[in-house]
Amino acid sequence: MPFVKSLFIELQPGHTNRIAVNNATCQFYTDCFLTSYNPNEETRCSIFETKDFTVNGVAFTMKGIRGATFFMGSNDDKSYADERPVHIVSLGDYYIAEDSVTQALWKAVMGSNPSYFKGDDNPVECVSYNECQLFIDRLNSLLARELPEGRKFRLPTEAEWEYAARGGTSTPYFFEGDASDYSDKGFLRNFFAAETAVIKDYAIYAGNSRNRTAEPSAVKANPFGLKNMLGNVMEYCSDWYADDAYSQLQDGVVDPKGPAEGTEHVVRGGNYSYDASAIRSAFRASTHHSDWLRTDPQNPKSIWWYSNVKGVGFRVVCDVPEGVVAK
Repeated sequence: MPFVKSLFIELQPGHTNRIAVNNATCQFYTDCFLTSYNPNEETRCSIFETKDFTVNGVAFTMKGIRGATFFMGSNDDKSYADERPVHIVSLGDYYIAEDSVTQALWKAVMGSNPSYFKGDDNPVECVSYNECQLFIDRLNSLLARELPEGRKFRLPTEAEWEYAARGGTSTPYFFEGDASDYSDKGFLRNFFAAETAVIKDYAIYAGNSRNRTAEPSAVKANPFGLKNMLGNVMEYCSDWYADDAYSQLQDGVVDPKGPAEGTEHVVRGGNYSYDASAIRSAFRASTHHSDWLRTDPQNPKSIWWYSNVKGVGFRVVCDVPEGVVAK
């Protein structure tokens, strides 16, 4: 890894943001945005540690993300009302999985595989929010001796998810381009095909998925070294969903957890069947629990399993113990 130096400048009144200078590629970026990104090099300035775990013979990797202050949401002309207003959020340090939970890892913990699109390296899907929580409880038990006191696996908050997905950028995607470039929607698509040269390398979406999920090796990582943050499967967050959630927050909020109550949970990232406009870093969606249960042949219907929801999965995060400082 190239040598990295850090300095501090004032970008916004009351908010100091770290700028890192990567001597090898002359990149200048902050924790809030990245002005250039070399896809051939993993950007590590915001990654303080990588930890590998193994459960019943199946390995997975967690990336340590340095806490930062960033702009969450989107005000651009392709954004939806629930992505507004853009607001300033501060996060502490946390670990996040390099990829969505795979079917191999799910089987190692739960002993079965509910997924529709079978493949050990493909993301697990057809799982409910409740079953994901059961998986996490069992994962914590299986790895209890490897986790320092005070550290447990859990689902990411929506803010943690978006910061990780952005990978230090403030653009619609963590790679170059705009939704209007990649989307198959709109009048101009009657005359010109959507651009795919860049997006196909980083996301599994309607334009390249062949209507199914794919394994992690099918895409390149984002600047934080994370794969499939956009597309492939939507990922559960711990927050309750509210379309006005952002308007209830004040700038500078620290580690927001979302509304205190609700009926549906946040899912982020879009999936393999989504248009490019719906896999932007700021795009929000929610579960539809009652609708997703309708195809369940069981009576009574299960809260643990969705028989035909093939585009929803999850990844885990892990707390950094109190008193541990990222180096």
